Amino acid sequence: MTPPWMMSPLDEWDIVGMNHYHYGDSRALFVAMVKDGCCIKEEGPDDEYIWNRLWHKAVAERKRREP
Repeated sequence: MTPPWMMSPLDEWDIVGMNHYHYGDSRALFVAMVKDGCCIKEEGPDDEYIWNRLWHKAVAERKRREP
């Protein structure tokens, strides 16, 4: 299985921070990624949804930059 950060469009971004931590009985994840001076970040439960939210932010940024 390919890690989510190695699939398009997230593979165009650089990870500048990725930390796991615990709160109560849950495990959380913080991820920050940069590309061309733009930063996207997400924080929350360590599940596939955090990567889905980052994917949507990367796609939105790509569309914002299109002519």
